[in-house]
Amino acid sequence: MMGLLSGAIGLFESKHLVYGYSNARVRARKAKILQWESFEDLSSQNTVNGVIAMLERTYYKDTLSQISLSRVSRAETVEIAAGMHYAEVVGRVRGFVPPKARPAIDALVRKWDFLNLKMIIASRRAGRKWEQIRPYIIPAGTLSMAELEGIARADGEKIYVGIRRTDLGREMFSQTSSLIRGTELEQMLIQSLKSAQVLNQLQVLLDTAYYNYLDSGMEIPDREAGILRNIVRKEIDARNIINTLRLAKAGVKSEDTLEKYTIKGGTMKQSALRALLSADGMESALRIIRPTFSLKGEYKSLVELEMAFKQEIARERIKRFYRATVSLGTILGFLFIKEEEMNNLRRVVRGIDYRLSPEEIRSTLVEY
Repeated sequence: MMGLLSGAIGLFESKHLVYGYSNARVRARKAKILQWESFEDLSSQNTVNGVIAMLERTYYKDTLSQISLSRVSRAETVEIAAGMHYAEVVGRVRGFVPPKARPAIDALVRKWDFLNLKMIIASRRAGRKWEQIRPYIIPAGTLSMAELEGIARADGEKIYVGIRRTDLGREMFSQTSSLIRGTELEQMLIQSLKSAQVLNQLQVLLDTAYYNYLDSGMEIPDREAGILRNIVRKEIDARNIINTLRLAKAGVKSEDTLEKYTIKGGTMKQSALRALLSADGMESALRIIRPTFSLKGEYKSLVELEMAFKQEIARERIKRFYRATVSLGTILGFLFIKEEEMNNLRRVVRGIDYRLSPEEIRSTLVEY
C-alpha cells in the first residue's frame, strides 16, 4: 500500500514539476479572454467600425495597428487580426510549454495548413485573387504566409508545384501513396481548378491526409490523448455526414462513389452513411444522424447542419479540457478557447456585413 501511495505522490509531484509553470502562465492568460458578455456587445454593434472601436480597448489593439486599412475592408481587418492574434498566442504558448506537450500542439495546429490549402484551391477555382483570399487565411500552421501566398498566386499547374515544395507537401505526397499514386494526386491538384468533382475529391484527400497525420503523429503520453482522439473521430463523423449529404443533394446514389468520399477513422458505420445517402429529406437524415450527434431542433439546410456540428464539437473540446488540473489538458483547453474566440470574432463581423440581427449572429457563436 505504501508503495502505491508513494508512486501516486511521485506522479502528482512529477506532473506539477512538468506542467506547473506552463499551466500557471496559461491560467493567467485565460483570465483575460473575451467573455460572452463581450460578444453580446460586439454582436449588437450596427457597424464593423463599432466592433473595431471595442476591440481597440482590448489586447487586439496592437494587432489591429499592424494591419494596413488601405488594403483591406474593415470586416477583413477584424478577420485578419483575429487570425494573427490566434497564431501569435499559439506560438507563445508553444514556446513556454514543456517539450512533451509540443507534439500535441503541433498536431492540432497542423489542421490550419490543410484548411488553408483547401480554401486557397477552392477560391482560385472561383477566380479569386490572393488579396481576396488573404483575410480567410489562419496563419497558425507550419506553412508560412510567404509559402501560402506563393501557392495562391501560382498559375495553373504551378499550384501543385508550390505545394509539393513545402515540407507539408512532401509529407502529403508520400503519405497518400497508399491511397493514390503521386502522379494521380498531381493531376487532381491541376484539375481541381477546372472541375468541381475533382476539387471535392481533392478536399476529401486533404482531410484524409490530416486525420491520418493525427492518428499516426500524435505522440501524447498523457491520458488526454484518448480524449483528443475521440474528438478527432467526432470531427471525421461530421465531415463524412456532410460529404454524404452533399453527394445525395447532387443525385449520387452509388455506394462505390460514397466509398471514395468517406474519410476513415470515424465511429459512424458505412451502413449508416449508405442509409444517409438514400435519406428522403433532412428530417429522415436527422434520424440517422442523431445516434452519433445529439442534435436538438430542426435544420433546414446543410449550412445550418454543418454549423451545428462545429458548435457541438467546439463545446465538447472545451468541456473536456476546460477544468483540467495541472496537465496537458489545461494547455489544450486554453488553445481551444482561443480558437473559438477567433471564430466568434470572425462570425460577428461576417454577420454584421450580411446585415444579420444580433440574435441571428449570437446563434452562430460558441459560448465557452
